[in-house]
Amino acid sequence: MTTQKDDKENCLQKFSNTQYLKDVFLCSLVAFGGPEAHLGVFLDRLVQKKNYLTEKALLEWMALCSFLPGPTSTQVITAIGLERGGRSLAILTLLIWAMPALCLMTLIALIPALIDKNSFASITSFLAPMAAGFVGWAAWVLGRKVVINPLSFGLWGFGLAIALVSTTPWAIPVAFCVGAGLSILLSSKTEQFQSQHIGKFSVPWGIFFLFITLLCVGIISSFFSENSLWVTFERFYRFGCLVFGGGQVVVPLMQGELVDSNGLMTQSEFLAGFGLVQALPGPMFSFAAYAGGMSDQVSGINRQFLSAMIAGWAIFLPGTLLLFLIHPIWANLKQLTRAHLALKGMNAIAGGLVGGVFIKILFSMNWLGLDLVVLLVSLGLLISRKLPAPIIVLIVGLIYWAFI
Repeated sequence: MTTQKDDKENCLQKFSNTQYLKDVFLCSLVAFGGPEAHLGVFLDRLVQKKNYLTEKALLEWMALCSFLPGPTSTQVITAIGLERGGRSLAILTLLIWAMPALCLMTLIALIPALIDKNSFASITSFLAPMAAGFVGWAAWVLGRKVVINPLSFGLWGFGLAIALVSTTPWAIPVAFCVGAGLSILLSSKTEQFQSQHIGKFSVPWGIFFLFITLLCVGIISSFFSENSLWVTFERFYRFGCLVFGGGQVVVPLMQGELVDSNGLMTQSEFLAGFGLVQALPGPMFSFAAYAGGMSDQVSGINRQFLSAMIAGWAIFLPGTLLLFLIHPIWANLKQLTRAHLALKGMNAIAGGLVGGVFIKILFSMNWLGLDLVVLLVSLGLLISRKLPAPIIVLIVGLIYWAFI
């Protein structure tokens, strides 16, 4: 007789690259909001519906990617492809996940006169409370998973508090370090994990040197070449190297360099694009495509299109290369006893962070009657587990549009 654990392990073994990439594409179409809302979408489709990985593995990837510069949710879904199919599947995952949002933001940069921003904002205003529903559902599911004893409850509460009061992106990596350290120090001896034998592993030095080379070549070329495409690549690759914490954190860097220092676009153009990207599904780093395109408006539409594409992909490149660099090391290190205990603490912190973000959303939004209905309907449909995320988005949108 097979147990429930055996059934789940068998499900995890059955894997189709084509079906997985289809699911990634569906995630890219409904992943509204920031990394926490994206985590809810991943949990819904990739974990609970398709069993591509476990809740524990998803939280581990979220914790690891929070230490790396770059877009956290994009690195998490790329890491899932990396784990299941190697670098080739990881690259396809990144392309399919980011492409819809990058194409939309490029289009918006190319034809701003055709976009009625007020009408667009009115039509898509239901997306914020709906994304809050995904965050709330993820907070509940993950919280139940990681809170297993008083220590994990305390770490969960610490993560929640950090999400509520922190004002710097460095707070999240620091919180994970604190959670890992306390879990190692305070866990009882009975919880010690018998680690597997750690074999030899090699550092992918080629990836490391590629990461450094691209940075150096971009910087040097930007000094000696008047070609704005080199400048665009260097600028947005550098942004991708420096940003921890997601799309909102990269905005001050872009505004300072593109608007304040170089005057490549106006403040109103910059803010209009940032407002629009928050109403679209997919990674918020896709805002780089808009910023790159708008920064090269005077060079013609062909050059503007190339600038948008180069900026959009350049900002994702550093985080992806770092993920490829750390993956073989991480796969071995997490088998160690202390690493296992550290992961338990980091998972509790991650669950608390998602819960704190949900509370923050609840207090930051102006909850009109219809927005509250959208939140509750979204939560109800997610809890029912009977409908896929794209259908939930459609149903919630139709309900909202019927009453506005």
